[in-house]
Amino acid sequence: MGNETHEPVQQSVHVDVPVEDAFRLFTESFRDWWPGDESERSAVEDGAVTLWDPPTRIEFTWQRDGSQTVNVEFDVEADGTRVTLTHYGWDTPGVARCTAGFARFVCEQMAGV
Repeated sequence: MGNETHEPVQQSVHVDVPVEDAFRLFTESFRDWWPGDESERSAVEDGAVTLWDPPTRIEFTWQRDGSQTVNVEFDVEADGTRVTLTHYGWDTPGVARCTAGFARFVCEQMAGV
């Protein structure tokens, strides 16, 4: 994926939904918002959930190379939720693309309400 690093990369985004909804949308609608092609989604879906603490945190492995871990924290912030994604062993543009994709997805879901 280019410019890979072994240092953790972190990106966060504010979404205008309660923390419970943000967690649910992130986990239950993963296939709908995760950026990338089918093989990238499959690599994540083939991973293992290593921490499940709704609605505040989830951590999972990314099986593409077996050494990547994604930690996602959901914190109440003003009128919504701060979603912070920390990816160990991935490049910065990829993390930014994921959080941006999730934020767009949440906005689309809220527009349909």
